[in-house]
Amino acid sequence: MQKSDDSSARPPGPGTRATPRSRQVDAGHLRGFEAAARLGGFTAAADELALTQSALSRQIQTLEAQVGVPLFTREGPRVRLSPAGEQFAAVVRQALHQLDTAVEGLRASQGRPRVQITTFASLASQWLIPRLGEFQAIHPDIDIAVETFDNLSDLESGGLDIAIRRLRSDNPLTQAPGTTFLFGEEITPVCSPALAQNGRAPTRLEDLPRCVWIDDVRVHGAPPIARANMQALSWGGWYAGLGLPQPEPQRWLRFNYTYQVIQAAVAGQGVAMGQIGLIRDLLAAGTLIAPVGRRVDAGYGYYLATRAGSPQRPEVAAMLAWLQQQFTAWREIDIGGG
Repeated sequence: MQKSDDSSARPPGPGTRATPRSRQVDAGHLRGFEAAARLGGFTAAADELALTQSALSRQIQTLEAQVGVPLFTREGPRVRLSPAGEQFAAVVRQALHQLDTAVEGLRASQGRPRVQITTFASLASQWLIPRLGEFQAIHPDIDIAVETFDNLSDLESGGLDIAIRRLRSDNPLTQAPGTTFLFGEEITPVCSPALAQNGRAPTRLEDLPRCVWIDDVRVHGAPPIARANMQALSWGGWYAGLGLPQPEPQRWLRFNYTYQVIQAAVAGQGVAMGQIGLIRDLLAAGTLIAPVGRRVDAGYGYYLATRAGSPQRPEVAAMLAWLQQQFTAWREIDIGGG
């Protein structure tokens, strides 16, 4: 019996070029190829797709045989895209994205329209949630899902439609397609007006060290990169912006969420470093006051980002228009000088 030739399941050897198959490539293998290209290895891609490493490797071998050129170069246990693989990966990513978008649109058309929003917890609790009732009253047929993460979420892979992000001005994401600048961030010490009534509110820089300072615990205990980012929004960042050394307060009161810091300030438990981007409503209402009045640019801005294709859906377009209206009105709230 003649031995069957299974060379089509093996990648072309060095210096050789396989004859391309006459039929189209197996579409099922493209997911494995995209994952391996994105993650830089077969093992990580197999884990993501819930496959064994050997099964994913066979998929790549078959795909290479069908395409007719090596898509990866093997360097012992490591792999990297070949020049042809780089070119093919760009096409595959775009095709899979278009396919996923189309599938999502079909699913959405079979049920209630839904908008998925992501932001960080403090903005969700202090700015977004108090306003969402208005949108729901205008659009009672649209479901809303709000996900809060301190880390930036990937809109493309996470299936999210809209992100409200706070980014440093030098972050490349500020220039990403579908991203719109909303406003910058300033910081200033704030406290409850009850402290002023009791004569415990600071009115000068020299008064601040005699107060209890409310702070975010992450400024002191987070990993170095996160700590550096938080520092810009903290007491240390404010004093640095004024060109002054930071003194030690009478006592520290620390929490691990910004909205908890603000809640403690509203409750009259001390003086907090307020991020005006989050507390403009409270300042306008007089729930908080800025007794010292020295504002410092924190080097951050708020940005509205969208996933490619999402704004074409009517429910997402409605949410974006409403958010822009809300932010425009928010910027016009008078909180006095400083």
